Amino acid sequence: MQYEYTAKSIAGETLTGLLAADSTADAGHRLRERDLFVMSLKPAGRGRSLLQSSGGRPGRKKITKRDLMTLTSQLAIMTRAGVDLATALNNASEQCPNLALKRAIQQIHEDVLAGKSVSAAMGDYRHVFGQSYVAGVAAAEAAGRLPEVLDRLAGLLRADLRMRGTLRTLLAYPILLASVSGLVVFALVFFVLPQFAGVFAQLDLTLPLITRVLIGVAMEVRGRFWLWGTLLFGAIAGLVACIVSGAGREYYDRALLNLVLVRNVTRPLFMGRAFRLLGTMIESGVPLLEGLRLTRSATRNCLMRSLFDTLEVAVTNGRGLSETFLASSFVPPAAAQMIATAEDTGTLSSVTQLMGEFYEEEGETRLRELAAILEPLIIIGMGIIVAVVVMSVMLPVFDFATAAK
Repeated sequence: MQYEYTAKSIAGETLTGLLAADSTADAGHRLRERDLFVMSLKPAGRGRSLLQSSGGRPGRKKITKRDLMTLTSQLAIMTRAGVDLATALNNASEQCPNLALKRAIQQIHEDVLAGKSVSAAMGDYRHVFGQSYVAGVAAAEAAGRLPEVLDRLAGLLRADLRMRGTLRTLLAYPILLASVSGLVVFALVFFVLPQFAGVFAQLDLTLPLITRVLIGVAMEVRGRFWLWGTLLFGAIAGLVACIVSGAGREYYDRALLNLVLVRNVTRPLFMGRAFRLLGTMIESGVPLLEGLRLTRSATRNCLMRSLFDTLEVAVTNGRGLSETFLASSFVPPAAAQMIATAEDTGTLSSVTQLMGEFYEEEGETRLRELAAILEPLIIIGMGIIVAVVVMSVMLPVFDFATAAK
């Protein structure tokens, strides 16, 4: 098959021509044997280069962090064992169960065989790997430490997955408990209580205030469910739209880091992940300024993004990180002191990684404590509500029994 190519020679001359080869990889290999650097390679007669074509890219497919963690772990293990990167990519693509990620790895493999660096090939899939991942790989290639950095990136993804799993596990029971209790109360108020209301009306009883209020609310909602249902849906949709909007999102982010009940959980979790990512970037060979930018892009909280904007300005102006951390209202003072010590001793990468691990563990511990407090509070709260509903039903019954005697 004929391939059209554009390549540069060692002397810097740009060459174009046709080459007979069995595949794109074979064509790239033959050009490299001629000491040519491939810039573009495509089958003869096609309008788009295989190196630039976006067909078959998995941008619209779901690729999870677990898929990326598995891939990164496989690449780290194989490269540590001495397997060259092209072979490692090929082996990983054969074992990948996610078809979207499989196609991405196969294209990256072909790009690497055609002469691209792995970071440049992965750069075409930033929507899959993320900017920090690609930057870490690029720095690792430049420093010749790819197996080590891949292992760190796999550890970062593994920690992120573990944290998400812990959050889901700890919050699942309180959410399930509140949901089931809410459904029980809903059924009692809107289905059971109206049935008793008919019985009370036949007995011509004077109902207690609490019973009259609950029956009135139940009858009103049942009679005009279309109105109250629409209002409830509109309120939920408005709240979501407010959180998504700029001003609403900022208010939500501030509440997340400053509310009394949750700030002891969210602050260490946010700071732990930021410190761990920043430390991994610096240890991988990414410059500090670029590491700050990548860490900023990896967080969605507006206060955290503003903090890293300020850190970037400080570093650009020749100042250290510790002053900005000390001035922040949500960064623990101990963290700022450790950053100052790390800057003085030149151990910023290792210290930030250790701080990331420490604060993530502290956040998990605080989250477990909060979940342990929420569970009995939900039970007590739902018990009080159920008791009120039961009392509204039983008080008229007791009054009737007393009058019958």
